[in-house]
Amino acid sequence: MSYQVLIQPIAFTEIETSYRWLCDNLSGEVADKWYYELQDAIASLKEFPNRCSTAPEAPAINREIRQLWVGKQRKYRVLFIVEKDVVAILHIRHSSQSYIDEKIE
Repeated sequence: MSYQVLIQPIAFTEIETSYRWLCDNLSGEVADKWYYELQDAIASLKEFPNRCSTAPEAPAINREIRQLWVGKQRKYRVLFIVEKDVVAILHIRHSSQSYIDEKIE
């Protein structure tokens, strides 16, 4: 089964913010590499998204949220839900950020 992957507006904003930070603080080359690696990881969710572990936030939010770690150093997490044939990307979080404890829509 192939899933449709939708990036929610908040996640899209988080991607833009991270990309700009990488450009400003490291380099455009590093930012581009990160962006393409992130896009490949997100695209991989079209097949078998349930392979990913449940996110630590799930019990506190009382919803089945999964996480996909991105990169060799696992510095970013893609937080998403699976509903029927859709994977909704909710957030992109750096590993240094605290867990989300509010309700995720």
